[in-house]
Amino acid sequence: MRVLIIHMTCSRLACLAVVLVLGLSVLGPGCAYLAPRSQSYGPAAKDGAVLFRFYAPTARRVQLAGNWPGNNWGKGDGSAGEANIGLMEDKDGDGVWQISVVLPPGRYKYLYWVDENTWHLDPGKPEEVGGGPAGVCSQLVLFKNSNGIEIR
Repeated sequence: MRVLIIHMTCSRLACLAVVLVLGLSVLGPGCAYLAPRSQSYGPAAKDGAVLFRFYAPTARRVQLAGNWPGNNWGKGDGSAGEANIGLMEDKDGDGVWQISVVLPPGRYKYLYWVDENTWHLDPGKPEEVGGGPAGVCSQLVLFKNSNGIEIR
């Protein structure tokens, strides 16, 4: 009888371990990079450019990829692509990656490419549209005003 109880306990632990492993595999590695709402930033107009910011404290590399000329979804202008197009920086190590891009007025689609393996929508810009390498992307609309550019 005692052996049976031990066997049942081990079996329950094994089942729990399997459930945990399966649950983590369903969530995938990209979940660690999702920006919490308290750390979400949308694009901002600054000094005639658009400042893109993305919170990814555990990332080793973050790139901004979009459909504007010179970026081509992070591939650059050449057919072979350029590994550092849209490369963002986290100079102070606070987990907020940023890059400034000069863009003329227009409508642009973009995503964040984290550690060269996961696409992310901009959690600070809730407008989503179809397109891009992930099938859905964030959208930015720029207008010219008397102060430079305006983001809507």
